Amino acid sequence: MNKIDRFFTIDELNPKLKLVEERFEEIQKEFLDNFDKIYWCNWGYETGYSGTNSIAYAGWKIAPIFMECRDPFSGKIITDDYWDMFVTTAKMLIVKNFGEAIFSKEEKIGYHRKNCELLPILTATMREAGIRRRFGISVVDPGKEIKWHIDPDPEYNNLAIIRGLWGLDVRQEEGKECYLLFGNDRKNAEKRLFVNNQHMFFWGRVKHRVQNDLSTSRYCLCFDQEIDKDYLRSLG
Repeated sequence: MNKIDRFFTIDELNPKLKLVEERFEEIQKEFLDNFDKIYWCNWGYETGYSGTNSIAYAGWKIAPIFMECRDPFSGKIITDDYWDMFVTTAKMLIVKNFGEAIFSKEEKIGYHRKNCELLPILTATMREAGIRRRFGISVVDPGKEIKWHIDPDPEYNNLAIIRGLWGLDVRQEEGKECYLLFGNDRKNAEKRLFVNNQHMFFWGRVKHRVQNDLSTSRYCLCFDQEIDKDYLRSLG
């Protein structure tokens, strides 16, 4: 069995993320107080960076927060020499699909203007925790599923993209669940429930599925971290 094919702990990957645990009540309140103003994008049935049709249901959405500025072909972070050209092109594409963005040349990160202004505690906390690759808030509507799939995210230099999912607003109901199934062997897949202020970290290239049997939508933080594969295998 590939040693990367498992869930990882916060201490194994990024102890700084404990800031989210510590500030969770503030983060959740900020989200709920501004919920009606948050900008949501329809991903049009797609998942991952490039997306694969028919995996998710029509209307699956995410609220973008920020994303690292990278060359889409080489995967390298945009250098100062190409920064102005990148921003000009990115603004045309991003504004059309995701709304107005602010680009930080120093950080090499693009921020969603409206959502970051509405969610300053969340945005600052995730940046303090070192998250930069990609971050947003994912929603799965009641009675919906994201079918079995892998996330074919582009990986470079022996770095695995580890997906983090963190319960932000998950209403618990007796006899009903929202959960993730994880594992290339579906018959023996591991099941994890979505719960407020609880998290799961896994390599997106392992097959997984999300099901929401609740009568309310499930909202969670969704973010990526790049972790060396040799280090992950060394964890056993």
